[in-house]
Amino acid sequence: MNKKTVFEQLAQLSYLPLYEKVLTASLELDVYSHLCEKTTAEILAKKLGWNAANTSYFLEGLTALGFVMKEGNLFYNSEEAEKYLVKGKPEYLGGFIQYYSANEGSMPFEVVKLVTEGPQPMQQQTNEQSIDFVSMGAMMRQAQEGYRQQELLEIVRSLPENDTIKSVLDLGCATGLLGMSVVKDNDERTGTFIDLMPSEIVMESAEQMGLSDRVKVMNGNFLTGDIGGGYDLILAVSVALFAKGNMNAFLKKCYDVLNPGGVMLVISEGIETDHTGPWDMVMGYLPYYMQGMNMGVQKNEVSDEAKRIGFVKCEKRTEMLCSGVQDIDILRK
Repeated sequence: MNKKTVFEQLAQLSYLPLYEKVLTASLELDVYSHLCEKTTAEILAKKLGWNAANTSYFLEGLTALGFVMKEGNLFYNSEEAEKYLVKGKPEYLGGFIQYYSANEGSMPFEVVKLVTEGPQPMQQQTNEQSIDFVSMGAMMRQAQEGYRQQELLEIVRSLPENDTIKSVLDLGCATGLLGMSVVKDNDERTGTFIDLMPSEIVMESAEQMGLSDRVKVMNGNFLTGDIGGGYDLILAVSVALFAKGNMNAFLKKCYDVLNPGGVMLVISEGIETDHTGPWDMVMGYLPYYMQGMNMGVQKNEVSDEAKRIGFVKCEKRTEMLCSGVQDIDILRK
């Protein structure tokens, strides 16, 4: 976004809500799974029971955005839509986008009021209503499968230590699908998965991946509870923010359970200390900052503490991941 000029951003601003509505609708309708072969709007509408005229307008809109191609009256997926938006493809991104689009905005963000008046009172969450972990698990599993698994797997495969990794720890694993993709990549690997998510949800993922006999699940808080020991690789994907204010103790705890020569992989926001970039991470955490919450890991917050603890050969990569521009800290013992 910030690669465009200010004028270009302003000229497109009024269309962004429509852009989001059209794209999220295309995922909800799963239109791309029906455009792997060339077809007409009329045939597609008849097949799915949609309105023919509006199906045509809809596909033409997606063509204008570059997600769909058109030849005469035939529509089909663009190369990238075929790769990322067809359900069942290894790099499917639709579930991730739908999950995070639905949850974006869950934090109240009345910008004018926050700027003019300061942080606003927030509704206190109660424990009166129990969390529906089954529904949550199903949604989070959608968000973790496909491209995100491949993305993490490629990072791990790029490590010189990849062939020697046998024991994996996934901290704050949610449904566990990310770490399980790493475990499954080598027949000799086993994995330990820790999260507040009920163990049954994580084990269901293990069963789906065919890893029931190679996975151990520990239900609890990885910051305060037992995390086991003897690991060759520790995965901390988008969870380091929970250790803010206590990063030293968190990293020391991880260092102590790594085998000599082991690696800890931390993927975090990497926000500049003056909060001016990356633009996507800044926008994502701005609602929290303006409510007085110190959220989001800052640039070098992980690596500086890691070096103090004793991690060696610390490597930093900053890459565009499917969740935005983020830092990848590779810490070695």
